[in-house]
Amino acid sequence: MIRMQTASTTEVDDIDDALAEIFGQLDLDGLGRSSLGIIFCCYEFVETGVLGAICGKLPFDVIGMTTIASASGGEFGMYRLCLTVLTSDAVSFGTSVTSPFSADNYEGEIRAAYQRAREKLPGDPSLIVSFFPFMDEISGADIMRSFNETCGGVPTWGSVASGMDMTYEHCRTLWNNGADKRTLAMALICGPIEPKFIVTSIPERNMRDSSAIITESEGCVIKKVNGMRFDEYLKSIGLVIRNIKESTTVPLMISYGDGAKPVTLGIYHMRDDGSALCGGETPQDSVLVIGQIDREGIIETARESMRAAMSYGKKNGMLLLPCVTRYIMLAPRNDDEIQLVLSAAHGKIPYMMGYSGGEVCPMQSSDGKYHNHYHNYTFSACVF
Repeated sequence: MIRMQTASTTEVDDIDDALAEIFGQLDLDGLGRSSLGIIFCCYEFVETGVLGAICGKLPFDVIGMTTIASASGGEFGMYRLCLTVLTSDAVSFGTSVTSPFSADNYEGEIRAAYQRAREKLPGDPSLIVSFFPFMDEISGADIMRSFNETCGGVPTWGSVASGMDMTYEHCRTLWNNGADKRTLAMALICGPIEPKFIVTSIPERNMRDSSAIITESEGCVIKKVNGMRFDEYLKSIGLVIRNIKESTTVPLMISYGDGAKPVTLGIYHMRDDGSALCGGETPQDSVLVIGQIDREGIIETARESMRAAMSYGKKNGMLLLPCVTRYIMLAPRNDDEIQLVLSAAHGKIPYMMGYSGGEVCPMQSSDGKYHNHYHNYTFSACVF
């Protein structure tokens, strides 16, 4: 069994005060045989050295990421560091981080880091928690594909790092006292753990009635839909997308034909040839439905997610990573989704929440097996 405890601080400048606040909330004497730390925080904690000081005093490895906002223990906000400690006598944790990588070498770096983490464990992992870098030259979907091949399809939950604005300049993945823009951090978990995964994105009422078939694609690029150039298809249903701002409220629901729920992806860039670069894989012959994201849909799917999470009856812990777009689109009441989570979970189960630059979460297909997917716009949770 895994036990989970949390701590948080808003003390971003004074290292001693931050240490006193964090360690005053933790019971380090009650740790099991193996432990793992997970941190969500804003970039300022990296810059001031508070993050490094906290990790330096913890007697176990830490992974994590920067985020626009986080919550745990009834507290939430943008300028906050949240720490989760997972500890167990029956479960082992093995962590690792890649070297800073590029489009030329990321696959080899992921394989090498995975092997270093695997060597720390007594057996194969049953669950992986991983945090990906946000990189212009490598998509989250490509990193997910490579990671999935490396781990052999072991259920993987996590996120792309996010930040305080949409430039992604200060996004960092975290491993112990290090923080980097171009590394992937991972924690392999070996032992008896049976997590439940939750993925919700767009309510059905926010999906167009008509579906279409992707008739030509390459990786994450949609070229043709129903035999038409993708931009021409969009025009035929009354949509014109000229820039990233116009694409933000147009999620794509992709059904891969494996019996799982559709995966929600964003349009990252409309190309001059009418094709579109998307946030994840868009295989030929997949079914495409255009959706819409709005405040009501965000709150509705968050409420649906929390109902599902609490219905499992699990008490050990819950990690939550909704998409950062959801937080931004809730303006001016950005914290409404966080407050909904707190009202449902606080006092009932330990939890930690952050906002994701791209959600990594398995989905169950018709064969009953979990398959790893990369998502956008999604409310993602792991309950154990």
